[in-house]
Amino acid sequence: MEEQSKEKEELIDNRIKRIFPDYFSKYNVPPKEAREESLEVYRACRTNKLERASFLPTYEEHGFQFIQEDEKNDPSTFSLSVYEKPRDVKRFAIVNSSIRPPYKIVKGETNPIYGKILRTKEYKPERKKSSHIDWWLYVDAEPYKDFELIDDFEKYLKERKRGESHE
Repeated sequence: MEEQSKEKEELIDNRIKRIFPDYFSKYNVPPKEAREESLEVYRACRTNKLERASFLPTYEEHGFQFIQEDEKNDPSTFSLSVYEKPRDVKRFAIVNSSIRPPYKIVKGETNPIYGKILRTKEYKPERKKSSHIDWWLYVDAEPYKDFELIDDFEKYLKERKRGESHE
Protein backbone atom coordinates (compact mmCIF):
# COMPACT_ATOMS: atom_id res chain seq x y z
CA MET A 1 0.00 0.00 0.00
CA GLU A 2 2.85 2.38 0.87
CA GLU A 3 4.55 1.64 -2.47
CA GLN A 4 1.33 2.48 -4.35
CA SER A 5 1.07 5.78 -2.46
CA LYS A 6 4.68 6.63 -3.34
CA GLU A 7 4.02 5.85 -7.03
CA LYS A 8 0.99 8.12 -6.99
CA GLU A 9 3.00 10.97 -5.41
CA GLU A 10 5.68 10.54 -8.09
CA LEU A 11 3.03 10.59 -10.82
CA ILE A 12 1.55 13.81 -9.41
CA ASP A 13 5.04 15.35 -9.19
CA ASN A 14 5.71 14.51 -12.85
CA ARG A 15 2.43 16.09 -13.89
CA ILE A 16 3.17 19.21 -11.90
CA LYS A 17 6.58 19.34 -13.59
CA ARG A 18 4.89 18.59 -16.89
CA ILE A 19 7.57 16.21 -18.11
CA PHE A 20 7.33 14.99 -21.69
CA PRO A 21 9.04 11.79 -22.86
CA ASP A 22 12.77 12.23 -23.54
CA TYR A 23 12.39 11.63 -27.29
CA PHE A 24 10.10 14.69 -27.68
CA SER A 25 13.04 17.12 -27.61
CA LYS A 26 14.83 15.19 -30.39
CA TYR A 27 11.80 15.67 -32.68
CA ASN A 28 10.78 19.17 -31.51
CA VAL A 29 7.35 18.22 -30.21
CA PRO A 30 4.86 19.30 -29.17
CA PRO A 31 4.45 22.37 -31.40
CA LYS A 32 4.72 25.65 -29.48
CA GLU A 33 1.01 26.33 -30.17
CA ALA A 34 -0.02 23.23 -28.19
CA ARG A 35 -1.86 24.05 -24.99
CA GLU A 36 -3.42 22.51 -21.95
CA GLU A 37 -7.14 22.43 -22.60
CA SER A 38 -10.05 20.27 -21.52
CA LEU A 39 -12.25 19.10 -24.40
CA GLU A 40 -14.82 16.32 -24.76
CA VAL A 41 -13.33 13.78 -27.17
CA TYR A 42 -13.68 10.27 -28.60
CA ARG A 43 -11.15 7.57 -29.34
CA ALA A 44 -11.19 4.13 -30.94
CA CYS A 45 -9.82 1.52 -28.51
CA ARG A 46 -7.64 -1.15 -30.08
CA THR A 47 -7.87 -3.46 -27.05
CA ASN A 48 -11.53 -2.70 -26.24
CA LYS A 49 -10.37 -1.81 -22.73
CA LEU A 50 -9.59 1.38 -20.84
CA GLU A 51 -5.87 0.72 -20.50
CA ARG A 52 -2.50 2.09 -21.51
CA ALA A 53 -2.25 -0.19 -24.57
CA SER A 54 -5.28 1.57 -26.10
CA PHE A 55 -3.89 5.04 -25.36
CA LEU A 56 -0.42 4.99 -26.89
CA PRO A 57 0.95 7.68 -29.21
CA THR A 58 1.59 6.38 -32.73
CA TYR A 59 5.38 6.36 -32.30
CA GLU A 60 5.15 4.18 -29.18
CA GLU A 61 2.45 2.00 -30.75
CA HIS A 62 4.94 1.17 -33.52
CA GLY A 63 7.67 0.20 -31.06
CA PHE A 64 9.45 3.58 -31.16
CA GLN A 65 10.03 3.18 -34.89
CA PHE A 66 8.92 5.05 -37.98
CA ILE A 67 6.84 3.30 -40.61
CA GLN A 68 7.71 6.01 -43.16
CA GLU A 69 10.74 8.30 -43.12
CA ASP A 70 8.70 11.53 -43.25
CA GLU A 71 6.97 10.65 -39.96
CA LYS A 72 10.00 12.08 -38.14
CA ASN A 73 8.89 15.55 -39.23
CA ASP A 74 5.21 15.09 -38.40
CA PRO A 75 4.29 16.15 -34.85
CA SER A 76 1.19 13.96 -34.94
CA THR A 77 3.42 10.85 -35.02
CA PHE A 78 4.21 11.53 -31.37
CA SER A 79 0.67 12.30 -30.22
CA LEU A 80 -2.38 10.38 -29.12
CA SER A 81 -5.20 10.79 -31.64
CA VAL A 82 -8.63 11.79 -30.38
CA TYR A 83 -11.64 13.36 -32.11
CA GLU A 84 -14.18 15.99 -31.08
CA LYS A 85 -16.91 14.53 -33.30
CA PRO A 86 -18.05 10.93 -32.88
CA ARG A 87 -18.65 10.50 -36.62
CA ASP A 88 -14.96 11.29 -37.28
CA VAL A 89 -13.71 8.62 -34.85
CA LYS A 90 -16.10 6.14 -36.46
CA ARG A 91 -14.73 7.00 -39.91
CA PHE A 92 -11.17 6.59 -38.61
CA ALA A 93 -11.94 3.19 -37.07
CA ILE A 94 -13.50 1.94 -40.31
CA VAL A 95 -10.63 3.16 -42.52
CA ASN A 96 -7.70 2.27 -40.24
CA SER A 97 -6.55 -1.26 -40.96
CA SER A 98 -4.92 -1.68 -37.55
CA ILE A 99 -8.28 -1.42 -35.78
CA ARG A 100 -10.26 -4.60 -36.20
CA PRO A 101 -13.91 -5.11 -35.32
CA PRO A 102 -15.29 -5.49 -32.85
CA TYR A 103 -13.64 -2.31 -31.55
CA LYS A 104 -14.89 -0.01 -28.85
CA ILE A 105 -15.28 3.74 -28.99
CA VAL A 106 -14.61 5.61 -25.78
CA LYS A 107 -15.63 9.07 -24.67
CA GLY A 108 -13.72 11.28 -22.28
CA GLU A 109 -11.85 14.53 -21.96
CA THR A 110 -8.42 15.91 -22.66
CA ASN A 111 -7.59 16.53 -19.03
CA PRO A 112 -4.71 19.04 -18.88
CA ILE A 113 -2.91 17.04 -16.19
CA TYR A 114 -2.10 14.46 -18.88
CA GLY A 115 -0.61 16.68 -21.59
CA LYS A 116 -1.05 19.36 -24.23
CA ILE A 117 -3.41 19.36 -27.19
CA LEU A 118 -3.74 21.04 -30.56
CA ARG A 119 -6.52 20.68 -33.09
CA THR A 120 -4.77 19.19 -36.09
CA LYS A 121 -6.43 21.67 -38.47
CA GLU A 122 -4.64 24.49 -36.59
CA TYR A 123 -1.25 23.38 -37.94
CA LYS A 124 -2.30 21.25 -40.93
CA PRO A 125 -4.68 23.33 -43.06
CA GLU A 126 -5.35 20.34 -45.34
CA ARG A 127 -7.18 18.70 -42.39
CA LYS A 128 -9.58 21.63 -41.92
CA LYS A 129 -12.72 19.47 -42.03
CA SER A 130 -11.53 16.95 -39.46
CA SER A 131 -12.19 17.17 -35.73
CA HIS A 132 -8.92 15.31 -35.09
CA ILE A 133 -6.93 16.48 -32.09
CA ASP A 134 -3.30 15.67 -31.35
CA TRP A 135 -2.64 15.12 -27.65
CA TRP A 136 0.99 15.05 -26.54
CA LEU A 137 1.07 13.16 -23.27
CA TYR A 138 3.30 13.73 -20.27
CA VAL A 139 5.41 10.88 -18.90
CA ASP A 140 3.27 8.38 -16.94
CA ALA A 141 0.01 9.99 -18.09
CA GLU A 142 -3.09 7.84 -17.62
CA PRO A 143 -5.72 9.52 -19.81
CA TYR A 144 -7.82 6.35 -19.97
CA LYS A 145 -8.85 7.02 -16.37
CA ASP A 146 -10.96 9.94 -17.64
CA PHE A 147 -12.73 7.93 -20.37
CA GLU A 148 -15.67 5.56 -20.48
CA LEU A 149 -16.55 2.81 -22.93
CA ILE A 150 -19.59 3.37 -25.13
CA ASP A 151 -21.28 -0.04 -25.20
CA ASP A 152 -23.38 0.43 -28.33
CA PHE A 153 -21.83 3.18 -30.42
CA GLU A 154 -24.46 3.07 -33.19
CA LYS A 155 -27.22 3.50 -30.61
CA TYR A 156 -25.20 6.31 -28.99
CA LEU A 157 -24.94 8.10 -32.36
CA LYS A 158 -28.68 7.80 -33.01
CA GLU A 159 -29.57 9.11 -29.55
CA ARG A 160 -27.10 11.94 -29.90
CA LYS A 161 -28.52 12.91 -33.29
CA ARG A 162 -32.07 12.77 -31.94
CA GLY A 163 -31.04 15.01 -29.02
CA GLU A 164 -29.44 17.54 -31.37
CA SER A 165 -32.59 17.74 -33.50
CA HIS A 166 -34.67 18.62 -30.42
CA GLU A 167 -32.43 21.51 -29.39
